[in-house]
Amino acid sequence: MASSKPKPDPLSIQRGNYARTLAGPLLLGLGRTISIPLQHWVLTAHPLSRFGIPRPPIDGVLNLPLVGAQPQLSTIFLGMTATLILKQNAWIWGYCNELITTEFALFGVLVPAVYECLIALVFSGAFSNPLWRKEFLYVGAAVHFLAAAVELGSELARAAFKGRKENKGKLYKGGLFGVVRHPNYAANVVYGTAYGFAAGGPVGALFTGAFYWSNLTGNATPAKEKYLAERYPAEWEQYKKEVPYKMFPGIF
Repeated sequence: MASSKPKPDPLSIQRGNYARTLAGPLLLGLGRTISIPLQHWVLTAHPLSRFGIPRPPIDGVLNLPLVGAQPQLSTIFLGMTATLILKQNAWIWGYCNELITTEFALFGVLVPAVYECLIALVFSGAFSNPLWRKEFLYVGAAVHFLAAAVELGSELARAAFKGRKENKGKLYKGGLFGVVRHPNYAANVVYGTAYGFAAGGPVGALFTGAFYWSNLTGNATPAKEKYLAERYPAEWEQYKKEVPYKMFPGIF
């Protein structure tokens, strides 16, 4: 009696399942936006003030359409979160063809919201952090935006390749995928580390970088490599020889 394949984990990306529905994408795409008002509340209500911690640093104001003058550093910080939300929506509506389950979507809304509120809490106490400097936010934000753009660019290039009929059933090896096998995951580690650096300095970078690294190396990368090996058996082994590094050349 032939053994059946195990049922896919509803909390994971349903690779190879293209029976898309609207519920999952809508829940994930719209739900992710909740992080912005939640983070804004953390920064403006400043719950850490009850412990005598000063309010978040300002360093000038930015005049924004509709909302007027806003504290510069907090606005840049919120801009990093907004960038991730926009990038994820680009994935949802632009080049993700697989089924997004409601379980995956709910997980993808709640966990990032909690995580991003904790990062906002760290940033709200920046003045009491002896290892934090306002320059760290500017540098971290710049690296964060660049890494997010690199990830989006690499994904769009792959999607364009896969969208051409003559490339059906072929493994994409161009662009940054010719340098490392998972440049999108590498960009994740970089912008995750930069996010922590901007909010909490070197210690913040260590924690957020470790969080992204452990998740991607222990969960996402092995699952993706297993899927690719099964989907492209003729090309995968040769590709691994041509591109031996998973995320960072000479390191991993």
